[in-house]
Amino acid sequence: MERVKTGIEQLDEILGGGIPKGNSVVLAGACGTGKTIMAQQFIFAGARAGEQGLYLSLSEPKQKIVRDMKDFSFFDTELIEKGMVKIVDIASDARLEGIGLQSADGVMSLIRKVVQESNAKRVVIDSLTALVANIGERDKIRSFIYDIGFQLMYMECTSLLISEVPPKVFQYSVYGVEEFIADGVMLITDFERKGELLRAFQVVKMRGVKHSRNKYVLEILKDGINLIPSFKTGIE
Repeated sequence: MERVKTGIEQLDEILGGGIPKGNSVVLAGACGTGKTIMAQQFIFAGARAGEQGLYLSLSEPKQKIVRDMKDFSFFDTELIEKGMVKIVDIASDARLEGIGLQSADGVMSLIRKVVQESNAKRVVIDSLTALVANIGERDKIRSFIYDIGFQLMYMECTSLLISEVPPKVFQYSVYGVEEFIADGVMLITDFERKGELLRAFQVVKMRGVKHSRNKYVLEILKDGINLIPSFKTGIE
């Protein structure tokens, strides 16, 4: 099975070489846990390896995303200028196209168009929770998420679908369907130790991969995400 390197050495080791090519993976966590940084690192790692990356944002404009990334060593302005990394405010694009975000078919058509035009092989949707918030009924949400995964797989994309969940609640999604449809689930949680709020990372599932389900302490460094086995930190 062909694997896609994530740009995070420890995560590639956990997955036995990386994410299976074409998989759609839910990256779940509360606000401030490092989901966005992990996803951005994944996109830039692919660009350095010659794979175009597409970052679809529902909450922030391109200028702010770029500004917040500049302090990390994985960031490279040249990759953006060359089109190897494309950052798109999908909500603004939808408004320009006259598409309401409550229109599942319209949003899906727009995503497909942007992916094809950018020739992206790595895609991040930040966040899937915000994207489906206006769709309404659970059956429509389930169908839409399934269609996203199928369309991205058909276009030979490996994707991270960011899922926003409440803090200190052990769940993978707001709507309760994302984790069943996705090929993989990676979860970042918060926990307190001696008055300090720390982050824990865990690969919950990854189809086609025999992987560890152990917890790792997640650090955010200048180089990006660093994962430390919990037993090495004395944390259970």
